[in-house]
Amino acid sequence: MQKNFLLYLLILCQNLYFSQSIKGFRIPDSLDNKSFEQLERPFEKNLYNNKAKAEIYANTVLSKGKKNKNDEKIANGYLMLHRLANDKSALLYLDSMIAVSKKMQNSDYLANGNMYKGNYYYAKGEYSKALASNLAAINYAKKNSKTYYILNFNIGLLKLELKEYQQSIQLFLNYKQYLERNNAERSLDYVSCIYALAYTYSQANDIDSSNKYVELGLKKSYEMNDGECQANLFLVSGINAYKRKKYGSALKILRKASKLIKDNSYNPQNLAISEYYIGKILYDNNDDSFLNTLQTVDSIIIETKNVTSELRDAYPILIDHYKKIGDKEKQLLYIEHLLSVDSILNKNNNFLTAEINKKYDTPLLLKEKEILISDLSSKNYTLFWILGIGGIIIICLFYLYDKNRRKVKAYQSKADLLTKSSIYPDITEITDLPFKENLDFQKEKSKATLSDYKLRQLSLQLEEFEIENRFLDKKVNLDILSKEFNTNRAYLSKSVNELKGQNFSQYLNELRIRYIVNELKTDKSLQKLTIAAIADKAGYNNAESFTNAFKKMTDTLPSYFIKALQENSN
Repeated sequence: MQKNFLLYLLILCQNLYFSQSIKGFRIPDSLDNKSFEQLERPFEKNLYNNKAKAEIYANTVLSKGKKNKNDEKIANGYLMLHRLANDKSALLYLDSMIAVSKKMQNSDYLANGNMYKGNYYYAKGEYSKALASNLAAINYAKKNSKTYYILNFNIGLLKLELKEYQQSIQLFLNYKQYLERNNAERSLDYVSCIYALAYTYSQANDIDSSNKYVELGLKKSYEMNDGECQANLFLVSGINAYKRKKYGSALKILRKASKLIKDNSYNPQNLAISEYYIGKILYDNNDDSFLNTLQTVDSIIIETKNVTSELRDAYPILIDHYKKIGDKEKQLLYIEHLLSVDSILNKNNNFLTAEINKKYDTPLLLKEKEILISDLSSKNYTLFWILGIGGIIIICLFYLYDKNRRKVKAYQSKADLLTKSSIYPDITEITDLPFKENLDFQKEKSKATLSDYKLRQLSLQLEEFEIENRFLDKKVNLDILSKEFNTNRAYLSKSVNELKGQNFSQYLNELRIRYIVNELKTDKSLQKLTIAAIADKAGYNNAESFTNAFKKMTDTLPSYFIKALQENSN
């Protein structure tokens, strides 16, 4: 339908004008010393208002580029001239630009050159060449660049010809989101994209979505004072009203759209569409003026050689009308036109179906397949490592569990053995409890280095210390005890080593642990206390130091020993 309009608004929103050739052109003296920037800026300024002046700037850029052997500026000059041309010279300028771009090996210029070439062919209805050029451009375009999104938008237009509405909509939405991310909502490109969405939703019979974009597009076009976009959006609005069988409103809106298009020489194909729907409404209401509108549609198609599937439907109506009134010549004429239209549509559709599938959809699917395979491989690799690490963790946990189980079993065994040993009320006689050998309370004397008298005296004092259970005093230490025994710290320490076969700390811990073991065996009420309370009774400041000493002396823990005592008692 509105193919040409979409392209006019796309890609730098080029206007098509007649252009003179650079042949015989002489740079004006006033521009001879101007920089390229000073030439390109006024070109853009005059492009839509004064094509003659813009053409001088374009030719000057091209001439100075050739003179300075600046390939980039030569390519720019050809592109500028292309934007001013609407005849075959437009294509020649693009071919020249692409040739220079290949020489430069500049992918950006090659992408843009082929993109413009695709737009030229699309406007002429040569879809096979349009597709080829757009696909060539995609090969050069940088992913996620503006050119990349525009090219995919153009593919969406071609898919629209095949009535692949959902795929077209997705490509148009991608471009819309790109423009919004780049704050380009007040550009002609954005309005063009909104128009494409409005029309495609209408063709897909999603009228609510279509009208939403019509409303947005009209708002933007009024802000930008763009009459052509307004005319085309009115056209979509009229089609939507027709589809909802609001024929009065549809006729009014469509006639407004047709007048705007005619008065301003806008896109003739959209005029054909507008006149077609007007003709349909008149025909359905038995208004003979439908004939003039449908004949207008035919004349536009014959002149432009550009047709859509909906415009084709004008011909059966014309053929049927002339058949009814017996005008065989006109009937034959429109049959021939219908056959010509079908030939164009079949050729375009068959080609597009095959080529888009082969050169656009299939590569995309293959690329998606590669991404999925890569993603799955990555996930499998990650899963392999997760399983491997998980396996190691499980093995480690199992090892720790087994080690802990063995340790618990050992604690239980030692605790059980400790409960079965004899109970002695006198701490000095407790010599056969199952304590660790290296800490066994044996009074093997090392070679004496102290006087026998003093040693015997200290031995009696230590015996008294043990009988009176003074080792349960939390404050007792080597310094305090040496003062009580009227000796010095070093002398007492050496005496304990010789008399008890261990240092003072070991001696003190053994006394306390032997005492509390005996107490736990004989006093069931003590078994009901907390470990901290039991530690306090054994002369320890905290449960941790008590537990550590108990474990070191017995190879089990207080909790296991108490549990074993309770089980044996039961």
